Amino acid sequence: MTKPEGTYLAWLDFRSLGMTDQQLDSFLLDKAGLWLNPGNMFGAGGSGFQRLNFACPRSTLEKAMSQLSDAFAPL
Repeated sequence: MTKPEGTYLAWLDFRSLGMTDQQLDSFLLDKAGLWLNPGNMFGAGGSGFQRLNFACPRSTLEKAMSQLSDAFAPL
């Protein structure tokens, strides 16, 4: 991730997982308990990405990142 310039949005690249957009959405919701914005809703170039809005308290973001890390531990 690059340092943001006045935005609270991060694009997360999950393409290396080889999941379809639907599989990725399900994985993030079911395994990580996170509901992010699927990248493909912004066009075909967004396939495999998810958008994270990090305009939240630090504790909320830390919890979300912990959930994401835990979801990927078994992979």
